[in-house]
Amino acid sequence: MRRILTSFTALVFLMTAVAPALAGPDVTGPEISAVSPLSAQYTVPQVYSVSAADSAGVESCTLLVSSTYETPMAYDSVTGMWSVTYTFTTFRSANSIRAVCVDTYGNSTNGPSKIISVSDAPIVVPPGDGTPVGGDPITIDATEWPAADVIAESPVLIKTVCPGNEDFTHPCRTVYFLDHAGKRHAFTNEKAFFTWYTNYDQLHLVNTAVMASYPLGPNVRYRPGVKMIKFPSVSTVYAVGRYGSLFPIGSESVAEELYGTNWNQQIDDVSEVFATNYTIDSWNMISSASQFDRSIMLSSVNSINDNLGEPIFLE
Repeated sequence: MRRILTSFTALVFLMTAVAPALAGPDVTGPEISAVSPLSAQYTVPQVYSVSAADSAGVESCTLLVSSTYETPMAYDSVTGMWSVTYTFTTFRSANSIRAVCVDTYGNSTNGPSKIISVSDAPIVVPPGDGTPVGGDPITIDATEWPAADVIAESPVLIKTVCPGNEDFTHPCRTVYFLDHAGKRHAFTNEKAFFTWYTNYDQLHLVNTAVMASYPLGPNVRYRPGVKMIKFPSVSTVYAVGRYGSLFPIGSESVAEELYGTNWNQQIDDVSEVFATNYTIDSWNMISSASQFDRSIMLSSVNSINDNLGEPIFLE
C-alpha cells in the first residue's frame, strides 16, 4: 500500500512539474506600421494605409490626423492592409498622422506618429493690425502625451497647466511655439503673438516634465509685414522683415503708403530687452514704398517654423 501511495505521489509531482502554465489573458495590442504615403495635396483625396497584426486578430483601425481628426479604416483582404481615403482641408503644411488599432480583446495600440507634408496648403494671413479674435480658446489636454507626440503636432503652441491663484510671473503663464526640431520658443508678449495667431485655439497643455525636456530656442519675433516696431529709447520706426530683420522707415509718407492712413496705430513699442531678437539693417532705409513689399513679406512664411533662420536684408 505504501508503495502504491509513493508511486501515486511521484506521478502527481511529475505531472505538476511538466504541465504547461495556463496562458494569461491577452493584454497586448496590435503591431502597426507607419501610415503610407507621407505626402498629400491640399483638398485632393488620397488613400492612406497601414499594416496591422495581432495573434488574436485585429478588430478595427482608425486614422488619426493631428490627434484630432479620426476616420475609420477598412480592411482589404486582398492587400492585407487597413486603408481609408482622407482629404486634407486644414490650413497647415505639416500635420501629424498615425493609425490606432484595436484587437479582438479590446487592446488598442498607437502606431508610430509621423509628419505628413501637405502641398498647396494656403497661407493663412492674420488681420493686418494683429487684432485678436474673441471667444474662449479650445485647448487640447496633452498632459499624458509623450514628448515626441507633441513635437509631431508642430507647428503647435504649448504651455503647462496653471495650479490656480498664480500671478502673471508664474512659468505656467508663458506660451511657447514648439518647432519641428523639438525646441520651444517663447512669445515675448501678446502683441507679437497676435501677429501670428488670432486666438489661442489648439493650445496644447503639457506636463512640466515634457516641457522641461524641450530645449529653449530664440524668442518668437514679430511676423514679417504685419506691424512696425520701435524701441522706446529711440525714435526710429522699423518695418519687420523675415528672420527678424528690421528696416528703418524713412518718412511718415512712406509709412502711410505701406500701412495705410492709420499707420501710426500700427507701431508697437518693443522693450530693449528683446532688441537682440532682431537685426537692424541701417544701410537699407526704406525711402520708397517700392523697396518693401508687405504682401511678399506676409506670404514668405507659413508658420513660425519658417521664420527661425538668420536675417535676410534688402538688396
